[in-house]
Amino acid sequence: MRVKFRFLCVDMAAYSGVQEVDVEDGATVELAIAAHAKLNNIEDTLSKLSDTMFMVGKDPARRDTVLNDQDEVYVMRILHGG
Repeated sequence: MRVKFRFLCVDMAAYSGVQEVDVEDGATVELAIAAHAKLNNIEDTLSKLSDTMFMVGKDPARRDTVLNDQDEVYVMRILHGG
């Protein structure tokens, strides 16, 4: 199945714009991110994205959220400040 990623406010060059990745049926957000990392030769992706939140479509998601074909996964930096 194919999943589309949108990276918002994530300041690493490989995480820009919209990217698509093919994953096995029943893949989770975490497995899809790992597939994206492998495709882009990025090491230790999940620790680099430790300060982010995920959404699948308009719904909040966790790393263990199961994806469906053609899902859009949003990866967004958690903003801090005062």
